Amino acid sequence: MSPLSESRTAFDEETDVVVVGFGASGSVAAIEAAEHGARVIAIDRWGRGGASARSGGIIYAGGGSAQQQAAGFHDDPDQMEQYLALEEGVPVDDARLSRFCRRSLEDLGWLEAHGVRFPMGFDPAKTVVPVDDQVGLYFSGNEKHYAGEVPAVARGHRVAGRGMSGHDLVEALHGAAVEAGVDVRTRTRLVGLITDPSGQVVGVETLVLPADLVTRAVHAVSFRLLDTVGPVLHRVPTRLTAAVDRFEQRRGRRVRVGARSGVVLATGGFSFNHDLLATHAPVYARAMPLGTAGDDGSGMILAQAAGAALRLADRCGASRFIAPPSAFCHGVLVDADGERVCDESLYAATLSVHIASHGGRAWLILDRSARRKILEQIRASAPLHSRSLRQFVSGRASHVAFPRVFGSINLYLNRVVAPSIEALGVRCGIPPARLQETVDRYNEMARLGEPDPMGKSADLVRPVATPPFTAVPCHLDSVLFPAPNITLGGLDVDEDQRVRRSDGTVIPGLYAVGRCAAGVASRSYVSGLSLADCVYSGRNLGMVVTAPGAVAGMARVPGGSGSAPDR
Repeated sequence: MSPLSESRTAFDEETDVVVVGFGASGSVAAIEAAEHGARVIAIDRWGRGGASARSGGIIYAGGGSAQQQAAGFHDDPDQMEQYLALEEGVPVDDARLSRFCRRSLEDLGWLEAHGVRFPMGFDPAKTVVPVDDQVGLYFSGNEKHYAGEVPAVARGHRVAGRGMSGHDLVEALHGAAVEAGVDVRTRTRLVGLITDPSGQVVGVETLVLPADLVTRAVHAVSFRLLDTVGPVLHRVPTRLTAAVDRFEQRRGRRVRVGARSGVVLATGGFSFNHDLLATHAPVYARAMPLGTAGDDGSGMILAQAAGAALRLADRCGASRFIAPPSAFCHGVLVDADGERVCDESLYAATLSVHIASHGGRAWLILDRSARRKILEQIRASAPLHSRSLRQFVSGRASHVAFPRVFGSINLYLNRVVAPSIEALGVRCGIPPARLQETVDRYNEMARLGEPDPMGKSADLVRPVATPPFTAVPCHLDSVLFPAPNITLGGLDVDEDQRVRRSDGTVIPGLYAVGRCAAGVASRSYVSGLSLADCVYSGRNLGMVVTAPGAVAGMARVPGGSGSAPDR
């Protein structure tokens, strides 16, 4: 069967909306459509909640939430928009960004109304994800870096749960979807989009696996294998994906489902598709894929067969965290030419963009005093025994392991040591004189107390002057110090999530949400922005794609492109 086929034969069944992919964005879209009166079928190949379930469960939100008010922050949509415009590199009056910020509190309330909880605690520390499970708010981006242009306000809202709480977010949304009447079907794979003679997408062709014990067991093992091999090898071998595909083809049966109101692609990004990465974002192709085996770009590929265009497909968010411990930020990050790269305290994905612009190679230069401070902070961090083995295996305790495991690796294994800066340059293959000049310039700034021209806060600017000196390789393709990577761009969509062709016209009946689409989080990324975009885009879609006649009692959102029920 071609990935694109015309509807010349009857469907096996019909519904109003078919949602493909059941992570955060797919769940939200399905709930909204169902609550607007549509009959919704949601299909998912693996049934594991996608990359959303593997996330830290952070929602980037602002405008004056209860958590912000309790922590003493004043925030409003204009202030949030001003910061994100700086972060994303777009005009302050960007229509999509403006609507996202103005609806932020409403979307946060929507999540709470559908069973998602947020603790009230606040953590001011620079961290990946707060270790304290009572924390519901922290600085999840580069807010402090831009404090000279817009007040630094914490907007990372953490979903309540143990550790990395993406599972808790998805579990709540899945429960709300079932309660709303969504027909959820797992072990069901999209293999083709069905169009009518005019080019409108009118349904999907799926491959449905039987529910017997053997099939379920083999499929579950296949998922685990793909999920494990991809990050370890920094790619999934073609033979392995082909073997899984053959198994599904042998065991599954073809089912054609008609969609009267539209097909929604919520299939995630393409971090697990090495060929697509090498084509669209080659500097990230050797980074460690982050997400799940479902992030294979399959939805985008099928949409392209229907004429869809991609946008911002070269944008990625590699988690090149160098902190915690925060004392790592006392160092100087340099490229292969010995030039300083950026403010070392920037958010991980922002760091990765700067490193990518320098060829994907970078070294963090530290001195003995910084190493001692790092060791102190490692010893003071949460002990590994504070979390169970099951939490580490599931990924829920990754934020606890990070400072102790990778902090120690970078001090003792993933490093080069030398008695002088020039000797360090020789051992790293960096021009010694240029490296010495860069460090001398940085040290002079630190001694004089001058503002850092790259924006690092004064409390983190310390001289790198006490031998011996250490260089920690922070390359995007590092094996000992991996930079887990997600893709940010995707299908080009309008503000109603309708998929567009390269000429700007829309493909009738086809929609995309979350990381399958280019959205608010596609130009630049900070923690929580992708999940917030999943909620935002999913709600846009759910309010637009409704069954015929289901629009009764619904009003157009002022200044928006969706519809909202009278509640």
